[in-house]
Amino acid sequence: MKAAIRVWIPVVLVIALACAGFYFGPQMVGRFAYAVEAGRSEAIRSELAELSKHDQLSVLFRAVAKAVGPAVVEVRVTKKLQQGVPDLERFFKGFGDDWPFGPEFRTPELKKREFYARGLGSGFIVDAKNGYVMTNYHVVGGADNVVVVLADKRQLKAEWVRTDAMSDLAVIKVKADNLVAVPLGDSNAMEPGDWVLAIGAPRDLPQTVTAGIISAKGRVDRERPGMYQNFIQTDASINRGNSGGPLVNTRGEVIGISNSIMSYSGGFEGIGFAIPSNMARQVMTQLIDKGKVTRGYLGVGIQNVDENLARSFKLPDTKGALVSQVAEDSPAGKAGIKTGDFIVAIDGSATPDVNWLRNVVAGIEPGKAVSVDLYRDGKKTTVKVTLTAQPKDMAAALGGEEQPQAPEKTAARKFGLEVTTLTRELARKYGYSTSLKGVMITEVDGASSAAEQGLAPGTVLTHVQNKPVTTAEEFAQALEAKEAASGVRLRIMDRSGAQRFAFITPTK
Repeated sequence: MKAAIRVWIPVVLVIALACAGFYFGPQMVGRFAYAVEAGRSEAIRSELAELSKHDQLSVLFRAVAKAVGPAVVEVRVTKKLQQGVPDLERFFKGFGDDWPFGPEFRTPELKKREFYARGLGSGFIVDAKNGYVMTNYHVVGGADNVVVVLADKRQLKAEWVRTDAMSDLAVIKVKADNLVAVPLGDSNAMEPGDWVLAIGAPRDLPQTVTAGIISAKGRVDRERPGMYQNFIQTDASINRGNSGGPLVNTRGEVIGISNSIMSYSGGFEGIGFAIPSNMARQVMTQLIDKGKVTRGYLGVGIQNVDENLARSFKLPDTKGALVSQVAEDSPAGKAGIKTGDFIVAIDGSATPDVNWLRNVVAGIEPGKAVSVDLYRDGKKTTVKVTLTAQPKDMAAALGGEEQPQAPEKTAARKFGLEVTTLTRELARKYGYSTSLKGVMITEVDGASSAAEQGLAPGTVLTHVQNKPVTTAEEFAQALEAKEAASGVRLRIMDRSGAQRFAFITPTK
């Protein structure tokens, strides 16, 4: 009996242990695994704590934010809208049943009420002694009341606001003690890949700091033609309310003024634009000293060239600006610059493209003589030009004016174009000078190189290669010539009156 008990005791113990393992094993394994994972996480945190002692980037960003933050301001504006309900009724007439004002809003008292729109942007103090604040024109332009809110919450009413719509910049003057300014740096010294911070008040969230790099330089926003642009592109987050705030380098200097974004959704998508500080400095100085910006004027219409046009004009490459038009009695005309000249340098500085030339000429003080290097008939030459002040209406200076709709279709022509002789009656009907000679495009084949070059109905063609054409027959003969088999260079005038060159090839 005792022997039997001794035999069963080990069996019972094994079964008990098996049961215990079955019931408690998973918990024990889980606890063991948790302990291992917790230990690993603790070890990693210890390692991170050690590594963070060498985190110079965070230290740098904190220092930049602390240095620049006190100079960054909110810019709050109000603008008077239509006065009285009748004007608002016209404003809301397209809302149908959603019209927000019932008969009770048509009382004499309410008709006398004034309505205001409110806006918010950013800015920064650039001169503490004189109280000068920089921001964007689109933040303060047309405002009836401008208030600057400092980082310490003080609210200062603007003494004056001076703006320049062509660069989208503005200067506000305020008066207060203990202001903190931030210096303007050298935007030309910045390169793609450099770290930058954007500081401002996006969505009414003051002192917001975002970080990124410079993505590119020399960008142009084609949705805002006519503006002087040389944008710095950045992926530092810029949102509504950031406009006018500083984009700063790691030295705590402003190298750009946050301006706009490129976005399909309307929110930030990683493409932000800032006005370079070197451009802002020139504009700011003139706004402060003169109250307005005066720009240099050469008096030419210019365009970029592609490889076909470059080959046609016997140019060494496509870097430069092709003169497509010379204004009468302009500095360029007086200096002997001609249509078809290809400008490659101003005062020894190489001209990469049209936008660069526009900005450089605009930044030259009127009255200064500059050397213009150019190619003419395949040969390089230099002319001296004394710039004047830019006229108020540049389009008018180049003979431009708004034109009506295109003419009716006429006979088909080669190269994907249909044209008709430009008669005095047609010229008068569609707003061109009655003395203008050429042919008018009436239709363009969408699959042609002419369409790719932007030719459109209503455009007037005045020259094929270097020869003037005055009738549709002359135009057809020029296109049928042997040398036109691989393509021709056209000189054209569009509806605005601007002239340019285009190289087109035959349709296949």
